[in-house]
Amino acid sequence: LKYRSVSSLDRPPSPEVAMAPLAARLALLVGAASLRSSMASLRVVQSVCPAGSGQTSDAAGCRNCPAGSWSAEGSAECSLCEPGTYSVWTGAGTCVACPVGTWTDEPGTRACKLCPAGKWTNTTRSTLESTCESCVGGSCLPYRSARVTVDMQGLFYEELQPTEQAALRDAFVRDIAAAVGVQASSVQDWLGESSTVTIVGDGVSAFVLDLAAGSSAHDLARSTYGEAFQQRLLSSA
Repeated sequence: LKYRSVSSLDRPPSPEVAMAPLAARLALLVGAASLRSSMASLRVVQSVCPAGSGQTSDAAGCRNCPAGSWSAEGSAECSLCEPGTYSVWTGAGTCVACPVGTWTDEPGTRACKLCPAGKWTNTTRSTLESTCESCVGGSCLPYRSARVTVDMQGLFYEELQPTEQAALRDAFVRDIAAAVGVQASSVQDWLGESSTVTIVGDGVSAFVLDLAAGSSAHDLARSTYGEAFQQRLLSSA
């Protein structure tokens, strides 16, 4: 007797297929191939995730990218923010450049590092502490005033009702005033109106007046770049 291994290609067809007429047998085989094609197409559709998300571990759906990472439309995985950028939000479609006065050399960070006291950098997206240079004269001092700009994501300010827009501006005024230690009336929009902010797209901007005497840009940055202030803004939004 001679024995040989039988692969799946060598095995006889199932009784149902073997007994069926040739035309019906071909139809069954074509139907099975069509089903496999449909299932493959379904898997491809599930692998496409919206911006700010990536596939789950079982590839059955999508999940938001964690803070410190991002993804573009159609990406299967989230990517860490590059050095010089950060993301404090989950589900970010892009990372934000480290603002002036900060830097980071680490990927996947949720907050940039402040320049040491007495030093400053006027460039964004800095990746080296050496870009923080010693202040010359009063270059690190804001003369008791400063401009604060916050980049939000998914704010959809223009889609809100007028009363909702006003409530959102008031909330941001309170957050900024509390962070830097001034009265709400010391927070002004671009037009100089007190107790309000300017919101354009996803950007929130304001001038802050009457800062404490002797305050430096470093002091202000420590108050507004911190995670506590960021979380307060997210709660208001």
